[in-house]
Amino acid sequence: MAVFKYSAIDRKGKRVSGKISAPTSLEAVRTLTGQGLTVIDIEERKSTGFLLDLGRFFTLSTAELAAFSRQLATMVGAGVRVRDALVILSEQPVFSKRFRRYIRNVVISLEQGKSLADSFEEQKVFDPLFINMVSAGESGGVLDETLQRIASFYESALALQNEVKSAMSYPKFILLFAVVLVLVITIFILPNLISAFGTVPKTGVINILMGLNGFIKARWPLLIPLVLAAYIGYKIFMKTRAGATVKDSLGTLIPPIKVLRNDMAIERFCKTFATLIESGVGLEDALHMAAEVSESPKLEKAVVNAIEDIRGGDSVSNSLAKQGVFPQLVISMIETGEETGRIGEVMHKVAGFYEDRVRVGIKKVVSLVEPMMIVMIGGFIAFLAYTMYTAIFSLQQVIGG
Repeated sequence: MAVFKYSAIDRKGKRVSGKISAPTSLEAVRTLTGQGLTVIDIEERKSTGFLLDLGRFFTLSTAELAAFSRQLATMVGAGVRVRDALVILSEQPVFSKRFRRYIRNVVISLEQGKSLADSFEEQKVFDPLFINMVSAGESGGVLDETLQRIASFYESALALQNEVKSAMSYPKFILLFAVVLVLVITIFILPNLISAFGTVPKTGVINILMGLNGFIKARWPLLIPLVLAAYIGYKIFMKTRAGATVKDSLGTLIPPIKVLRNDMAIERFCKTFATLIESGVGLEDALHMAAEVSESPKLEKAVVNAIEDIRGGDSVSNSLAKQGVFPQLVISMIETGEETGRIGEVMHKVAGFYEDRVRVGIKKVVSLVEPMMIVMIGGFIAFLAYTMYTAIFSLQQVIGG
């Protein structure tokens, strides 16, 4: 049983507060409502509250958003009330405990009279794209259709994301194998080899590796949390604007990766823009959010400048063309969409074209990376073997002399 701290209004209109024990926040609200109280605010009291709040620094996974959006869309489309659908989803074990907690909080906000979009926004973990599409669906009275579009958007994004992860799994394995190999040689093989001769070479790679061996053995209790902290810091940094800029700059150093990253940014922009426009989101908001989703600082800056031109009365296609960032195909298709009034449909087709280009680009990059990594690892092992044998021969000469 968890303990919840609540604020409520009693039958006399007086504000009251207190604590209540219940399995979930929903059960707590039901119990308080049965006592004649109108709950204003309720939160779980835990000694690890700070750690729970850290969850807000991490976005929800695309897989959970895709599954949640599809199930919610299906139930709402079948005539189930939004609140009831959310209550059912908050009890589904397919979602993580953290995600279910956010859904329960959304239900509580709905019971307090807030809109669905505002309830999602209060959680501070749902991205602006999701919230704005829900808001547009509520305002236009087409929430079920909007939820279907949201589900399709996240499912498509998840499919492409999984393809990228699958394609990069082998290169990652090769890199991990190389790191493990170096550690095994450094920590286990070299010490036994050196102890057989009773002396350590004063120069060369062997001396460096033996120094690394001594450092790891002496400092390993400190190294493990440091490596973990560095990894978490790296993940957090890469989610920031500065991290995106660094990643974008590094991606331009290798031509095939530069082309692939550019195609991925255009694909995300087109797909997001199309989905938002079809859901009834305003033009400026749609452009701004689509640029953010693209994860390209260069593209974001171009869209900001284009929005200023659009406010001045220029067309979307001309405004984007002036920036010199978007391919001519995208500009021409946007112009066609403006003329026919079917910009959402047209942009979906452009997104499909670039999605195919991304798939082809991923295969090309992987086909280049795999042999390069194998050659590098093979070369390193050959160099290490040569160094070890040279050290052994020199030690034998010293002992023989």
